[in-house]
Amino acid sequence: MRTYYIFTLGCQMNIADSQKITTILDSLGYKSASEYEADLIVINACSVRQKAVDRIWGGIKKWQKSDKKIILTGCVLPADRKKFAQKGIRFFPIQNLFDLKKLKKSQDKHSNIPCLAGRQVQNIGGSINNYFEIKPKFKIKSKHEKDNDIAYVPIMTGCDNFCSYCAVPLTRGREKSRPIKDVVSDAKRALKNGSKEILLLGQNVNSYGIKKLRSSTNYLKNSGKFIKLLKTIDSLPGKFTFNFISSNPDDMSDGLIKTLAKLKKWPRELHLPLQSGDDTILRKMNRKYTSNQYLVLVKNLKSQISNLKISTDIIVGFPAETKKQYDNTVKFCRKIKFKKAYISQYSPRPGTAAAKLDDDVPALEKKRRWNKLDKFINHTHNQ
Repeated sequence: MRTYYIFTLGCQMNIADSQKITTILDSLGYKSASEYEADLIVINACSVRQKAVDRIWGGIKKWQKSDKKIILTGCVLPADRKKFAQKGIRFFPIQNLFDLKKLKKSQDKHSNIPCLAGRQVQNIGGSINNYFEIKPKFKIKSKHEKDNDIAYVPIMTGCDNFCSYCAVPLTRGREKSRPIKDVVSDAKRALKNGSKEILLLGQNVNSYGIKKLRSSTNYLKNSGKFIKLLKTIDSLPGKFTFNFISSNPDDMSDGLIKTLAKLKKWPRELHLPLQSGDDTILRKMNRKYTSNQYLVLVKNLKSQISNLKISTDIIVGFPAETKKQYDNTVKFCRKIKFKKAYISQYSPRPGTAAAKLDDDVPALEKKRRWNKLDKFINHTHNQ
């Protein structure tokens, strides 16, 4: 029996994708194994940060020494794909996961693509011709596991915001939403499997179900379908909680806020990426709000939702970010009092708009800014 190991990097969406990969490989007759025992290594990658890319290279170097077959998939930028290809590592688009069964070993003796052709795909639980319809292999609970296992349920993929630093539109494409019935079906299956928390995933969940382009004059802040989805999940029977990530502050409508205040199974924890507390940097990032608009939004949220806890994302060391602009972010965070912040040091991603800017903040200064902000928000503030 052929064996496989999935090496997952990145966000919760990558975890959800790995569950789909598991479904496919299990159906092809493969068996999960450790990275040392596996014949096939599937790298579900993320090249949104350079550190993640460095980890991929580290793994490849180790596994190639053992002569293992390797597939690379996930969020990988075209420039990174080219570099991996030069080392004999082929890239397989995650959106084409349903074609995994059709892969044939190349005649090229250096190919790392395993021969999967000729095997019947069975018990997928839906049409294999659509990536969204592949039923993820939610973790099977045992009596030794805790009751708060999280089920990751994608509701959409891609992003239309094109923030200047972000690689997502280049790796996952434009926004595409799943039908509500399919999302609810996955949620029900996860709950039946013993999950106690449902996490709805999307690069910008607030725009779920909205098809109009943001450049259109007819584009409105309409969270109607997302609101309907939240209400539907909230009404499912059983003892569980659910949440969602991520929300763009520019798309947080009044109707959505009012809905959140009434939900019974949402734990009043909201992830609301800020990225910077300085307006000049926000404009360079192509974020569509100012620090004051973000502040007003938070005040509105807290006025309508009692005991609300807000977490966020922040990037330090963005091109040309001065110490004063960084200090503006620190001061802003003092006003908001975030429960938690996921802070990253800026690294240029090939193909993004920000990659054309001079990455002029020294690495040591980025680290200093990261340490100071992390200590304040994630340690000192929450003691």
